[in-house]
Amino acid sequence: MKRLASLLLIASVAPAQYLNPSRGLNKVTERVYVATGYALGNVIYVLTAKSIVVVDTTESPAAARATLEEMRKISSLPVSYIVYTHFHGDHINGANVFKGDGTRIIAQRNHVEEMAKYVMLGGYNRRLNAIQFGSALPAEKRGARLAIDARNPGERGYIQPDVLFDEEYRFEEGGVKFELYHTLGETFDHLMVWMPQERVLLPGDLFYESFPMLASPMKPDRPITGWAASLDRMRKLHAAYLVPSHTNPQAGEEKIDTILANYARAIRWVHDETVKRLNLGLPLAQIREEVKLPDDLASLPYLQPGYGTVPWSVNGIYKEYTGWYDFLPANLNPGPKAALSRALIEASGGSAAILKRAARETSPQLVLELTDVVLAAEPANREAQAMRAAALEKLGQSATNTVERNVYLVAAQVEKQ
Repeated sequence: MKRLASLLLIASVAPAQYLNPSRGLNKVTERVYVATGYALGNVIYVLTAKSIVVVDTTESPAAARATLEEMRKISSLPVSYIVYTHFHGDHINGANVFKGDGTRIIAQRNHVEEMAKYVMLGGYNRRLNAIQFGSALPAEKRGARLAIDARNPGERGYIQPDVLFDEEYRFEEGGVKFELYHTLGETFDHLMVWMPQERVLLPGDLFYESFPMLASPMKPDRPITGWAASLDRMRKLHAAYLVPSHTNPQAGEEKIDTILANYARAIRWVHDETVKRLNLGLPLAQIREEVKLPDDLASLPYLQPGYGTVPWSVNGIYKEYTGWYDFLPANLNPGPKAALSRALIEASGGSAAILKRAARETSPQLVLELTDVVLAAEPANREAQAMRAAALEKLGQSATNTVERNVYLVAAQVEKQ
């Protein structure tokens, strides 16, 4: 059990709160409050006549406590329920702060299987989280960031759910009705919370103020078409308030309907345009170049590539529907990269010639690719290492995507060591 808890504290922490909402406990309605800016994820509090229902708990007991301290200025009622919208660590790892003797924890049934997969790949997930959230970087240089150090998580706050459901679960607490529905998207265990009396919709991570992370560079496939279908389902509720688990709440039925419609349309556009080009036999690199959002969607502030990106989504869709062979015979049974690199170096007159070409290159991406050739054949080449580190630094500093920034800057730091 201890091993499970330690792994789950840094479990696959998905959407980054890249807009960094200001820290505070924000009143949405007379019953609903959302704590933003304390951690990567939000904590949502629902006041009932006799207790508090908590939806999502952040990635850290320390952050969860800070939000609860503010909530205690408003109410001293006990916490009756905790709802996990999905298994990612920024939603489940502050649970022990809210758990009382009678508190029940609810999750969708696939939560158990998703957590088991995470534990199975614990070593890999620790590595990817450290890169994705820039744990080795100075705080001021990080893009996406956690309220904890992914390498040294400290206190463990995850508690296993005691209520699991398949497609829907309803309960009433203190005069307030809650309806929970299984909604595919960010994960296979994702759920949404609907409060019909309040007309408040809690979409978890199916909406946040960025183009969605339909395909994370280091994580498994996500149910992309299911994500769009879940958004369609949300629209039918005609919510007056939308309170996501990342970024700020939204108010106004018409505004929310427009947001959800645009989000779903953007997902389907990227999916359908990718599939169309797949059927035309285009290679992945060309599809990545060609698929763009229509101008009216690309200009929307909540569809900017701060967390997810269109090219990464294309990669994920391509991977979902195809095998690993890309129809290039050289890639069916590729030889060692070092052997190819040595042949290229020999053909070009030596590594010095490649590095000379890299030195006059203005594109840091091409510098990265050229130095990769040299380092595959000559891992200890200090000149190539320095040029590669500089290119990675430039790519990281210029990145607007928070995950991209961390990936490049962490790699640059490693190269300098």
